[in-house]
Amino acid sequence: MSDLRKQIHDHYAAKSLSTGQVEAILSRGRGAEKVVKFPARARGLLALAATVVIAVGLAIWWQQGATRVSYAMLAPRVVECFGTPPALPKRSQNPEELREWLLTQGAPADFQVPEKLRGLESLGCQVVDVHGRPAWLTCFWREKKPDGSGGELVHLWIVKRGDFKDGPGSTTPQMHEESGWSFASWAVGDVIYTLATPAPMEKLRPFVAVEGIRQPIHTPANSTTWMAFSLATAKRLLAVSIASGGGGGI
Repeated sequence: MSDLRKQIHDHYAAKSLSTGQVEAILSRGRGAEKVVKFPARARGLLALAATVVIAVGLAIWWQQGATRVSYAMLAPRVVECFGTPPALPKRSQNPEELREWLLTQGAPADFQVPEKLRGLESLGCQVVDVHGRPAWLTCFWREKKPDGSGGELVHLWIVKRGDFKDGPGSTTPQMHEESGWSFASWAVGDVIYTLATPAPMEKLRPFVAVEGIRQPIHTPANSTTWMAFSLATAKRLLAVSIASGGGGGI
């Protein structure tokens, strides 16, 4: 006897009906008790949908991974960029004014000028192509000649984490020297910050700090997130398809 029939039987038994009366009532309801199954075609469609979701997820994951640039390509591009003095289409001694200009050129909305650079006088900014990906450059005077005729610069480079692979993944600075330049890089949110100067590391180190940037680090919405979503969706579809192969009493 199914659970439903047992419940009905107990219900009418409590009303002091005879066994024959209870069985007569149950017999009239047996027609409603039937097994419901998913048609084989529906199960096949669910399995096909799961396969499609996985295939699309893999395609997006592969395409995004293939088009991202190695972060290791940034440092050589910096050195190359300053092989000849680059044009700076926007010039200002106010770093915030330069930041506002870079935002109009597509820079990440949540990027901030690091605290250690805010007390420096800025020179100008530019958008630089790094193997097909934009990098937003701002130049600051780290040392100026007494007569104001020039000096030494430190350069802030901003890139999007989603455009580069193998980049820094935390606020802990990664430092290295390359081709006579010193570099320090770290990540906050979806932004990778890189400081660079054509001098030994001791000249760059005083400007390497992230205390002035308070946004929390989070994983960007990228191919990995999409892949996890695709697998989870496919798993649910397959589970429904498998479960629908059996039947259940109603």
